[in-house]
Amino acid sequence: MPEHTPVPSPSRAIYGFAMFLLFKTLFILYVLWAFIPTKFLDGLGLTHLPDKYFALFIPILLLVALTFFVFLVYPSFSLAMTPEPDSRESVTDRYTIVRCQYQYPDRQRCNQKIDQPYGESWAVKPFCLKHSIRRVAAASDLRDSGRIANVCDCPDKRRCLLKKDPSHLGKLRTRSMVPSVADLSLVDVSRVLYRKKI
Repeated sequence: MPEHTPVPSPSRAIYGFAMFLLFKTLFILYVLWAFIPTKFLDGLGLTHLPDKYFALFIPILLLVALTFFVFLVYPSFSLAMTPEPDSRESVTDRYTIVRCQYQYPDRQRCNQKIDQPYGESWAVKPFCLKHSIRRVAAASDLRDSGRIANVCDCPDKRRCLLKKDPSHLGKLRTRSMVPSVADLSLVDVSRVLYRKKI
């Protein structure tokens, strides 16, 4: 079965030229019918033509239908296909790329793509699977089995402390984490910034 393509072909050129001639001829006949008086057409034996009223009615009807479609029907279809204003599809879709916000101690970012960053709500998952809380929980379960020593979370594999010192992860877990800006309380920040000096 031949493949359907929009490229020009000899048969399409012939059909296109024939349709061009047909519609040009029909338009000339329409203009002649609209402007030649009815008595002259009756003298030629053309007595079964439509009334001249349709020469104005049909173009006006087509223009009204086009205006109705352009200003009412088409915008209505567009609004019907638009997501609700409070829906997350109004700002993102399935092609949206959200990067992991994890920051390494040397201020490098993980920057991996997060699969399904929104899930079922507006809340964005800030970390990829490797740096998410579930991964940390799974890693803590693996710590006893000894397999955690093979997991390196460094952007540069040559500088991976975990491979050199398997107890390095436990040392890091004992340290208190620095909260990100999103976790800071706005009230506390305002108190520090706008505190009156006594």
